[in-house]
Amino acid sequence: ANGRSFLVSGSELYELTSSGTGTLLGSLLTSSGDITIAENGVQLAICDGRDLYIFNYSTNILQRVVSANLPSAASVVFLDGYFIVNRSLSSGIFQISAPYDGLTWAALDFATAESSPDSLLRVAVIFGQLWLFGNTSIEPWNNTGAASFPFQRVNSSARLSVGVAAPSTVLELDNTAYWVGKDINGTGIVYKADGFSPQRISTEAIELRIQSAPSISTLKSMAYQEAGHTFYII
Repeated sequence: ANGRSFLVSGSELYELTSSGTGTLLGSLLTSSGDITIAENGVQLAICDGRDLYIFNYSTNILQRVVSANLPSAASVVFLDGYFIVNRSLSSGIFQISAPYDGLTWAALDFATAESSPDSLLRVAVIFGQLWLFGNTSIEPWNNTGAASFPFQRVNSSARLSVGVAAPSTVLELDNTAYWVGKDINGTGIVYKADGFSPQRISTEAIELRIQSAPSISTLKSMAYQEAGHTFYII
């Protein structure tokens, strides 16, 4: 949104110019694992799977969020003025920041994915909604604007009965969600969301390749478009 480009290489945050010059902006405490990045127009939020870092566009200062109200962060997105994180891969809790301030987190601004007792592995923004990707279920939530806590489940029937097997394969693409999923019966099927229903898009041959991966949970995805065709790559 600011016409600037950023990347994390190893444990270091860089800004990359159009000429290919990289400028070191600061360092994270980790150099491995998956990085998620979001921005709110004035700040860049970087999550390394354990901690959250905020880079301020106007001051060019990178800070790690140190708050008893945010003990950990596994992934980060931005929606409707809020940075949103799932606290860890082992809990069902997600938490929201103060509006347009990723350094401020209130003690009571959290909620739990509640339709299933599984872990919350990834937060994502799909259809302009907050989607909570769990181990065996997915819940869409809306911003209702309520003063006490703005996010609420879309409705009791808006629940996908499959989860995510590889959190870093979740992508919003062509106005829907794509991911490598799992349910209580097995793992390694590629899905896209058809409204609030999971639609299988992989074949048996592709699923055999996915299921033979040394660690399905560490698979990642990306997408690109060429000649009018969109490609989802695992």
